[in-house]
Amino acid sequence: MSQLAAMAQQQTGQTSPHTANTSNPPLTEVSSSHDPELDSTETDIEALLDAANDPSHGVYPPTHSALEGQPSIVDRGLVSEAEAERLLATFQRQLVPKFPFVMLAHGETAARLRVREPFLFLCVVAATIGSAHALCKTVAEEIMKHVTVRFVTRSERNLELLRGLLVHSAWYSYPAERYHPRLLLLVQFCISTLYDLGLHKKPCLSPDEQRALLGTYWLSVGVCGTLNRPHTLKHDGRTDDCLDSVASTRHASDRWIAPFIQLASFLATIDEVYASIQASEGRMLVQVTRGSLRRQFNSVKARIEEKLPSYPASTSIAIRTEIQFAELRLEQLSLREELWLAEPANAVRLTMLMDIIQRSKELIRTISSLPASEIAVLTITTSAHICAAVGYLPTAVLALLRLISHGPADPAIEAQIQAVVDAAEYPSVVTELANALETRLGYMSAAEKEADILGSLCSKMRLLARCYPYQIRAIVGAVLSQTTSQGAASVAAGHANAAITTPQVWPSIYGDLDGMFPVDDTQWESLLSSFTAFG
Repeated sequence: MSQLAAMAQQQTGQTSPHTANTSNPPLTEVSSSHDPELDSTETDIEALLDAANDPSHGVYPPTHSALEGQPSIVDRGLVSEAEAERLLATFQRQLVPKFPFVMLAHGETAARLRVREPFLFLCVVAATIGSAHALCKTVAEEIMKHVTVRFVTRSERNLELLRGLLVHSAWYSYPAERYHPRLLLLVQFCISTLYDLGLHKKPCLSPDEQRALLGTYWLSVGVCGTLNRPHTLKHDGRTDDCLDSVASTRHASDRWIAPFIQLASFLATIDEVYASIQASEGRMLVQVTRGSLRRQFNSVKARIEEKLPSYPASTSIAIRTEIQFAELRLEQLSLREELWLAEPANAVRLTMLMDIIQRSKELIRTISSLPASEIAVLTITTSAHICAAVGYLPTAVLALLRLISHGPADPAIEAQIQAVVDAAEYPSVVTELANALETRLGYMSAAEKEADILGSLCSKMRLLARCYPYQIRAIVGAVLSQTTSQGAASVAAGHANAAITTPQVWPSIYGDLDGMFPVDDTQWESLLSSFTAFG
């Protein structure tokens, strides 16, 4: 019996060490006073029930800012109160139409915002002053101080931090880094914060929370998709619920959100479908996939264009640019050589390559023709789409020329080559784009431009324009030499005494050869990857 009692003690943990040698007291002797051991047991049970509902452990993250009470950039005299108010008004008037996912309250002032939401205030200032402002670097460092101390060191999570990160990421420009680790980190912080705040599962979200969820989705698709990173966020029922909810608010900017999300969702679908296509599946699957995606896109495009006239001009420009990029992506499979091994010069592929050339040029020229005020507020996602067009265009041209020049020499080849090169107009088109984008950089030094995302890309664009003619010459030079020799021999046979003049086809095809910059294939591919993979 004593062994049974000991076992019972070990299982319940409620008996004292000497209980094994004494009998249990009768029920009538139980004291009516409060039993502390029973109270402890009830507390333990309550703790277990709480743990079952929330299986996490450890202390709760802080709910207040570690940098609370520190002087703002206005308090330190870096920005005047009047300038801060002007920047806030500019953000609401010019930047929100490009990125309607973070909206400030009507009548909000910089004086209130910098006290109540200092991180969001900093991010609004950084986005509005632009790259060329003398305070760009200082404000960016202040933002990263908040990120380091509040996000990383203290694990703070709140809606202000998420909204600020969305704004900062949407207009990220400094510093430009190879492979963009900081930009990717900021976007990942947005996604992580969204989950930490439970926005993906909370039964009821505030309008600001709904916008933040949709903005995180749009930004993650635009940045991660362009940088070849997997899409963490998916378009699901919660996304649709948020879209329906914000569309019914009294704020006009909430009705601009839907087309951004619809196009982002389509681009995410393209990424998933393209990633699933294997080389062994060949051109037939490409044709079926392209047709299916085209029908889906036409439906999305029709819904968007129906409402486009009701949007502000700035919003319409941003949406049309997204539409042009989606049209460009529809033809992207033509660049994957492994899908066309059986029929490299298939008519469908040739058509797709020409479409890439035309779509890329249209997108580039759309941006080049924008006024400086519009170029100043381009989002990072739009910049990524521009980069893709700058990279896809020469890639399609060179792929097409390889197919045309493959095989025996033919006098008709020269005309075909000339037609492709003339259609692309690459050196002039990309130089015009660089000139337009550099209006955003002001009087920045060469070193400052290299530290800015658009600045560094503009310098690479000019380098591409110089290297491009050399790449064409390397592909078609031998073919044109053969056709020229055949033409000269034919003329000599019919007119033995006539002087033979070699056709001057080079300048019209290559442009100014004096400015040509020779690079090998490895260097060219490395340079091109700055655009086709945004770095």
